[in-house]
Amino acid sequence: MLTTTLFLLGLGFGSAVMLAIASKVFYVWEDPKVAVVEETLLGANCGGCGYPGCSAAAAALVAGKAGANVCVAGGYEVALKIAAIMGQEVELKEPEIAYSSCRYNLVEADTRFIYSGVHDCRAAALYGGGPKECPIGCIGMGTCYRACPFGAISMSDYGLPVFDRKKCRSCGICVEVCPKDIIYLSSTTTRMTGDFRTDECTTPCQRACPSGINIPAYIRQISMGNYEEAIRIIKERCPLPLIVGRICPAPCEMDCRRTLVDQSVGINSLKRFVADYEMESGKRIYPFRAPENDKRVAVIGGGAQGLSAAYYLACLGHKPTIFESAGRLGGILRYVIPESRLPEKVVDWEIEGVLAAGAEAKTGKTIGKDFTINSLLRDGYGAVAFATGGIDSRQIMHGRGDVVQSIPGIYTLIDFLTVFSRQENFRTGGTVYIFGGGNSTLEAARICSGKGGKKITIIYPFKKQDMVSRGIKVDAAGREGIQFLFETVICGISGTGEELTGLSLIKEDCSVEEVAADTLIAATGRISDLIFVRPGNEDSRPDAWTTLASYAMNPDNRYDDIFNLNENGVFNDNLAVIRSIAKGRRMVRALHLFLNGKELEPQINQIKKWMKILNTKNIRGVNTNKRNIMQSNLTAASYCDPDVLFNSMEIGSGFSEGAATQEAGRCLDCGLVCYKKSAS
Repeated sequence: MLTTTLFLLGLGFGSAVMLAIASKVFYVWEDPKVAVVEETLLGANCGGCGYPGCSAAAAALVAGKAGANVCVAGGYEVALKIAAIMGQEVELKEPEIAYSSCRYNLVEADTRFIYSGVHDCRAAALYGGGPKECPIGCIGMGTCYRACPFGAISMSDYGLPVFDRKKCRSCGICVEVCPKDIIYLSSTTTRMTGDFRTDECTTPCQRACPSGINIPAYIRQISMGNYEEAIRIIKERCPLPLIVGRICPAPCEMDCRRTLVDQSVGINSLKRFVADYEMESGKRIYPFRAPENDKRVAVIGGGAQGLSAAYYLACLGHKPTIFESAGRLGGILRYVIPESRLPEKVVDWEIEGVLAAGAEAKTGKTIGKDFTINSLLRDGYGAVAFATGGIDSRQIMHGRGDVVQSIPGIYTLIDFLTVFSRQENFRTGGTVYIFGGGNSTLEAARICSGKGGKKITIIYPFKKQDMVSRGIKVDAAGREGIQFLFETVICGISGTGEELTGLSLIKEDCSVEEVAADTLIAATGRISDLIFVRPGNEDSRPDAWTTLASYAMNPDNRYDDIFNLNENGVFNDNLAVIRSIAKGRRMVRALHLFLNGKELEPQINQIKKWMKILNTKNIRGVNTNKRNIMQSNLTAASYCDPDVLFNSMEIGSGFSEGAATQEAGRCLDCGLVCYKKSAS
């Protein structure tokens, strides 16, 4: 017995010695801050931060590999506590809330079969993607509900998940477990700066809207009498609904699914109704306003595009200043469209709303004359965004005055030929690039050769055969010393001080080439949608400037052309005010990311105009319902009187509340292929 006891004591003593030695040999020092930070975190181990648990996230924080706001589930309150421990600063960030756009359950939606297997969305999705006809339809078996660690998801009586905004912690677990990939994290900021995605349940009218407004959502709110919520939804994508509701050509109504039954819903008239409601109430309604920061942006142009860009920059907390050459903001909205279609009080109300959001305005100031890109950047503006009008609007508003060069070394083709026709004394730089492919482009090239141009190159985005087939004598021009770059586009411009110094070109093989340039002539009616910033290179001159990509397309798309295309396969145009507004909003995405030190990346699964999105052309079970028409303020005789039409009262009177409610009730509340059927 004694021997056994002594043996066990010896074994225990020896093991203790070995453990003591091992603890010294293999000791790993741990920063005590890690334990303090870990205690501050929620302890949910949800993985929403991207680290395998709260312990790993705490270690990354202390190591400087993560910011104070790493805990998405903890939100701003936890971020403040961590920032205090780490001695950091943290900005208030709008929370992202889980969201799914599917609105029709298995009873209401068209189905292919009845599923009776394991009650789990992931199991049901293994059978050809699930029972619904719609490929992105919610299966409705509550997998996301059961996975949520915060109880932020419940299953409604109609079999679809409901997301609680107050309980959602943005952890993203529901996003990960959804087998249809139709749940995603969304915020007003992401909706303001983003576009519709292929994994969203979108409608034909939404996809036809140049500004990308969530049309069914705001009409649904109007039908329920929630007018303020309706205007918030509209302003997420369109900051000037009072104007648009009066002059938009409404391409959305042409694609309205209701036309398969009778007439389209009065989408634009309903937009005007809630916009009129806001103005008459005297209350400014904004979708979201972030805390102000000190990041300044100069917006060149006070028309629809410039106002749109300034509005969204201000809503995101930045400090935009609009520079407008005319005496008042508004552009063609104020100076061209007659009072009978667009009353001045409407334009004033919308502009006042942009300024009230936090934008500043400096009128009577012309770029290239009163200030330059370099002077604005030198004065502390973080970026300069071009939202100027085209040659047509400029001549309407200012006449055929002097041609002012907005960007050093760059002319539109029309301006270049105008300067030459006036026999003005000017010289081009030695290295000239001309973007275009018509006879006027060749004419400009020949003019340049007599005005100081030593190396003249025409850049054409398509094949040589395309230019030849249009009757352009390419070979003859080549014998004159004019060079050509085919299947090439311009993706960047750079300069120093008040001089153009270079271009960035995307060649046929998708490679990027940097070339020196003194003069650039662009065969386009406008030089817009350009953003200028200081280069990030340490070796660049303090007065250097360059363009920032304003729109990121698919990675495999070669035509990232700053003059021609603003979307893969869609030509850059401003045929309507609504398109100008959309372009202003889309510029803000690039600006917002740049000002926050982030790279501009293509939007995931973004819908492009050339894409074929699932649709239906057969409508069943919908009764006819006559459309409500806005009443006119004019008599029949007044339509023949130009003085009345162009200088008198507004032509249309807008919907009454009863008419708006009735018209909103006509909406089929469509999904990708689903729609609301009549009760009878």
